[in-house]
Amino acid sequence: MGEPGHEDYEAAERLVREAHARAEEAARAAADAIPPNGWAAPGDSEAADPFPDLALLLRLAESARGAVPPELTRQLADALRELLVAVRAILDHAIVRLEHQAPDEPRVEDIPIT
Repeated sequence: MGEPGHEDYEAAERLVREAHARAEEAARAAADAIPPNGWAAPGDSEAADPFPDLALLLRLAESARGAVPPELTRQLADALRELLVAVRAILDHAIVRLEHQAPDEPRVEDIPIT
């Protein structure tokens, strides 16, 4: 017998390799597709997900929930939480910078006309 958790680690590695292979296959398929109108990307619409990468990560977490051990699921959830906290910190920083960059009132001076 190997070390404890080795089978779980191998299963997780296999899942990562499969996900990577599927992502590469999807990227090749998307690259082969001709965009409609010569410029629009496939799936472009007003209802498109504004954060597709984040949505993919969340879908991956949901699909992995039943396929991986609870400890690995918890680690993935913790990593996603940290990612969201970091995104929130970046947004908060950008908002503070925008608030402090409000234009000053224009300087007005009287010019006497003689």
